[in-house]
Amino acid sequence: MFKLTAAPALSAGDYQRPDLSVQLLPNLARLSLAPLHGELEPVQNYLEKLTIKLPGPTAATLSPCLVLPLGQGQWLLQGELPDLAPLKEKVATTDQSDAWCGFTLKGVKVPAMLERLVMNPPSTYAEGCAVRTQIEHLSCWVVGLGSCEWQILGPRSSADSLFHALKQTAQAVDALTDN
Repeated sequence: MFKLTAAPALSAGDYQRPDLSVQLLPNLARLSLAPLHGELEPVQNYLEKLTIKLPGPTAATLSPCLVLPLGQGQWLLQGELPDLAPLKEKVATTDQSDAWCGFTLKGVKVPAMLERLVMNPPSTYAEGCAVRTQIEHLSCWVVGLGSCEWQILGPRSSADSLFHALKQTAQAVDALTDN
């Protein structure tokens, strides 16, 4: 039998400068969740007991795990996942852990960086908001985690391309704003 070991999306995915950092997230558990027909309310009630809220189309739940709306009646959960065994007859789930890679962006220069990367207005990725958008040629999520912290989720198969775009933009912003 094969012994499989989880590997990171990239061997190096870190860019650090004063007031700006891009860091590859470690391998995190990710799961898509879709309540079956007529089961949304019981699923919401169960998750609310665990302090997990299923956000609307442009929002994100940040704690105890990150929750993003994937589409109508579908969500992506990331991080410490809840026990969903009691919902097994009420939801469809798919392991998404190996489908996505993520980067954390931190610092006061990040808004200038996102203005160059993302076509959407900054209000769409403010704290507690999430927007699906294009970064270069990749479909990505931009999630506002705090006043100077964001998370970018993109396809794991394009992790290197996404990191390259983030790093190039970070370097450009850093060069433009250095005094």
